[in-house]
Amino acid sequence: MNQVSALFKKEWIDFFRNYRLLILATVFFILAFSSPLTAKFMPEILGNFLPKDVADSFPTPTAFDSWQQFFKNFSQIGLFVFVLIFGASLSNERQHGTLVIPLTKGLSRTSVILVKSLFSMIMWTVIYVLSVLVVYAYTIYYWPKEDVQHLFLSVFLLWLFGIFVVSVLILGNVLFRSFFGTLLFAVGILIVLFIISLFEKLKDLSFIRLISENNLVLHGEYVWSDYTGVLITTTICIIACHLLAIVLFNRKGI
Repeated sequence: MNQVSALFKKEWIDFFRNYRLLILATVFFILAFSSPLTAKFMPEILGNFLPKDVADSFPTPTAFDSWQQFFKNFSQIGLFVFVLIFGASLSNERQHGTLVIPLTKGLSRTSVILVKSLFSMIMWTVIYVLSVLVVYAYTIYYWPKEDVQHLFLSVFLLWLFGIFVVSVLILGNVLFRSFFGTLLFAVGILIVLFIISLFEKLKDLSFIRLISENNLVLHGEYVWSDYTGVLITTTICIIACHLLAIVLFNRKGI
C-alpha cells in the first residue's frame, strides 16, 4: 500500500509540474464550453455571410445539436489530446532510466503498471465528467424545455472508449520505449477496429460503435441491450491489455 500511495503521489506531482493537467483541463473545458455555443450561435454567424435564402434554410438549433457537437469534439480532438498527454507515461521513464533505482529497491513492476493505468483512468474520468456537466448546464440554459433521452448511455459509451484507449496506451508503453512507437501502436489498433466494423457479422462487436453511434443513441435508435456484446468484449480487452502489459513488463529489462 505504501508503494501504491507513493507512486500515485509521484504521478500527480509529475502531472502537475509538467503542465499536463493544465493542458488537458484547458483543452477539455474549451471543447465543453464551445459545444453548446457552437450549436447555438453558428447558424447565426454563418447567416451573416451567406445569402438570406440559404441562411433561412438552416434548421433551428436544438439540444441534440449541442450534444452532437460535444461527441464530435471529444471523440476526435479530446481523445487525440489525451493520447498525446498520456502516450508516453511509462516509456519516458524507461527511456530515461528513472525506474531503475526504485525497481532495484523492491518496487513491484505490477504496481507500476496498475498505478499508471489507474491514474490515467482517474484523470480521464474526472475531467470528462466535469466536461459533461459543463455541456449539460449550458444545454439546459439554452434549451430548458428540451429533454434529451438516453443521455447517460451515450455519454457512458464514449467514456468506456476512453478507458479502452488507456489500456492500449499502457500496453503500447510496455511494448515500445518511444512515444512514437506507442502512438503508431494505438493508431494501428484503431485501424484494425475500423476494418472490423466494415464486416457485417462483426459490426455489432466493433469498439468503434462506442464513438460513432452516440447521436443515434440520443435519438433512441439504440438502447442498453443493443450494446451487450460490445460492452462485454470491450471490458475483456481492457482486462487483457492490462494482464499482457503486466506479464511483458515483468519480463522486460529496464
